[in-house]
Amino acid sequence: MRTTADLFEYQRRAANHQCINACSMLWLDMGLGKSVVTLTSAEFLLRQGILRGVLIVAPLRVCRLVWRQEALKWEHTQRLTFSMITGNVDQRSRALMTKADIYLINYENLTWLSAVLKTHFIGKGRPLPFDGLVWDEITKVKNSTSKRAAAVAEIIRSFRWRTGLTGSPASNGYKDLHGQYLVLDDGARLGQKKTTFLERYFTKNGYAYEPHEDAKEAIHKRISDITLEMSASDYNPLPDLIINDVLIDLPPELRSRYEKMESRMFLELDSGEGVELFNRVSLMNKCLQFSNGAAYLVPGEPLWEAIHDLKLEALDDIIAEANGNQILLAYAYKMDAERIMKRYAALRPINLTECKSEAALNNAMYRWTTGDCQLMIGHPGSMGHGIDGLQAAGHILVWFGLNWSLDLFDQFNARIRRQGQGKPVICHRILTVDTVDEMQSAALSAKTTTQESLRKIIKDYRQKKALDSKSNNHYITENDQLF
Repeated sequence: MRTTADLFEYQRRAANHQCINACSMLWLDMGLGKSVVTLTSAEFLLRQGILRGVLIVAPLRVCRLVWRQEALKWEHTQRLTFSMITGNVDQRSRALMTKADIYLINYENLTWLSAVLKTHFIGKGRPLPFDGLVWDEITKVKNSTSKRAAAVAEIIRSFRWRTGLTGSPASNGYKDLHGQYLVLDDGARLGQKKTTFLERYFTKNGYAYEPHEDAKEAIHKRISDITLEMSASDYNPLPDLIINDVLIDLPPELRSRYEKMESRMFLELDSGEGVELFNRVSLMNKCLQFSNGAAYLVPGEPLWEAIHDLKLEALDDIIAEANGNQILLAYAYKMDAERIMKRYAALRPINLTECKSEAALNNAMYRWTTGDCQLMIGHPGSMGHGIDGLQAAGHILVWFGLNWSLDLFDQFNARIRRQGQGKPVICHRILTVDTVDEMQSAALSAKTTTQESLRKIIKDYRQKKALDSKSNNHYITENDQLF
């Protein structure tokens, strides 16, 4: 289990920034640990009695699959208790009334929450269950004139500590900043009204707003006291590869289908005595294909059928948060490559594996190095060696589907993680929880090279699936200090 000693120096700096400011903003790239930073801050403020509870507002997938799971990885945060304010009205109401350290709610339920808090707490002079507020992906409230923003405005003063998290604060221009800071400081820095903000810093040109010559500098000056932006110089002490697992979950109907398929797979693995597992991993392919979202109808044949788009939707978020930065993506199956190329056709992506001629390869490399290609994909088996120069233009990797080969994993990552790379390399691995995806991830993390170690990975995975539902409480005995 990780301890505070495992936090990077920039993460310690970010946690300190949150704790010493009643309102704070973190501009930190996706995958660099915004969640553990904020959990560290929240745990400290709760333990010191400064806060009585923290409300985290996040996209639904992040509510379900990121915050509680991240807390369990760290010794100093694993005893935090969570309440999920999601589901139908009854489920949300019960969760709101449940005593917890951290409350999680998705953006779509903010209007409902505001009404309930005003009626049952603020209107009756009762303290809210929480007085700390975290905006995960705060750009979701960039429109300060929306109903969502109006609902927040009515309860914002009930929170004594507020922090915002984003990796791309102004992807559509500086006009997006007004709403984000309004829900932090109630208009203290950029004003309460968006019209006044636009008139002060922008000139209207048709339907567009163009910033004044000195607008960016003026806005930065106004927000700099509570905003921490991590530049490349902050990352120099870090390892050059940062793994970020992006988790997705199967809805009940798909989960039922998957479990039946996995049960059949384990029956086959268990059926033969002395079966060489490395020669039988093809039995797992169907499960891996299902996790990715499509499956071949007949093994060895090109015909396939789509099952779901959950990993593609997660990739949507990664591309959006990359904010125009180039992405190198690894795929496991040709059908996944076809799905990706079709979905992101507007980006004019390149499949480097399909560049068979020297001219096609040279053209692909030219587009990448000149910034004309935001998304390049390839199969790790065809890109392990002999591809150099990609590190000059990109620092973001995505694994749409993993493989069993540590060598291929390392070699593909080395296309960007190599000499000449001026930034930390962020490696996003899109994983479907409680599927064979997790076995592949564990095998790579354990540097699996033997039959015995793979058997242990499978055994651990099966035990995990049986035990996870039986235990929700975790405790530690030591309190950690903030830095």
